[in-house]
Amino acid sequence: MLPKTTPEQRTRFYTDIEGLLSPGFLTHSVVVNGVRLHLRSLGAGDLFMLKARTEGASGREWRVWSVATAIWMVEGRSVLGHDDVIPFLARFIRGLPKVSLEILFSLLLGLWMRVGAAVNSTEVFCFETASRYKWKTVGAAGLLNTGVPGANRLGLNAVQRIWTAFNEMEDSRRDDETAWEGFKLVASSNAPKAVKKLDGKDTQRRTETTETRQKQLDMHYYQQLGVVDAKGAVHGTDGSMHRIQGAKTVEDLEDEMRRWVTDDQDIHDQVVADYKARIKASREAEQVQRAERRAAIAKKREQMGWEAGDFRPQPLVAMTTQQLQHMLAGRGAGRPDGVSFIPKAPSADRLYDKYVDEAAGAGQLEVVDGKVLDAGANPDTDERTLNQLIRGRNPAFGAGE
Repeated sequence: MLPKTTPEQRTRFYTDIEGLLSPGFLTHSVVVNGVRLHLRSLGAGDLFMLKARTEGASGREWRVWSVATAIWMVEGRSVLGHDDVIPFLARFIRGLPKVSLEILFSLLLGLWMRVGAAVNSTEVFCFETASRYKWKTVGAAGLLNTGVPGANRLGLNAVQRIWTAFNEMEDSRRDDETAWEGFKLVASSNAPKAVKKLDGKDTQRRTETTETRQKQLDMHYYQQLGVVDAKGAVHGTDGSMHRIQGAKTVEDLEDEMRRWVTDDQDIHDQVVADYKARIKASREAEQVQRAERRAAIAKKREQMGWEAGDFRPQPLVAMTTQQLQHMLAGRGAGRPDGVSFIPKAPSADRLYDKYVDEAAGAGQLEVVDGKVLDAGANPDTDERTLNQLIRGRNPAFGAGE
């Protein structure tokens, strides 16, 4: 499960969307023969005019007019809204070498690709709090009053239209919710239980909407980073893939319980199972090595003629103060008062038996006709829900229990 993202993390991916909202186009500067030109992304109106101007023209001529239409500033002077300048710009572009024309056209293609990516991300941007704040402070009228001379004659681009439509529908939805809350307030005096039930459903719906939007925001963030593909799959270090998923509703929890009872493992269960399998294999190999060492020691004792209960300690070797200081210097300094404290650690065998060796079972639960039921109950007469089945359970959490 990938962690949730924050607005501060996601804001860097909305730069192009902000530019398409105001002033309404993306721009890129370039110097050609000592002349600084500024190219901009083309809108629907530009493409319509470009089609009319290049009908029946060659591919090179179409690229010439495309670049000429995209130029909005020459040597610091804006030509936005002055369509009569475009033929003169086309004449200038036509006289450039082929390599220069291809470079300018490639820059224009790059702007088009950025516009396409921004359009695909606009819906996610609309879920951001910054988007709603911008809508409340700027609104639809502010999209045409950008402060850039001539920009208001370009018309609305795709990002501006999507953003405007979403926020208008969001305003209408919130107005309807306000009216609905007022109706429930009036009706609560006559039917408080019914209104309470409606409140619960409304709260659940709002929570699900918030979680869905947060999931889409997270998905977009990780897609931009390249961690997640277009289908929401995450590439692991071993090349495996898994979905970003999590139980959000009661139905999801029941489905997760059903998969656990039927041993239908998801990616998380498989990772845990593989980790436990590696621990078990390492422990078994260690036990084999210990058994081999004990057998070797027993054989050595037998060759030396020692009895089973004999114990012969190694002789003590006296050490000087300098030798002790040299030996202890590599172990690091202890406490100033010379007192050592060794915390009591839990037994490794106890931890292994509790968390690795013992597999959690489903008890008496089993799946009957797609539902999780008690194995001892009659599925034809038992209509208890999953919550009712597990409500009275008292699992033991002690070691060895």
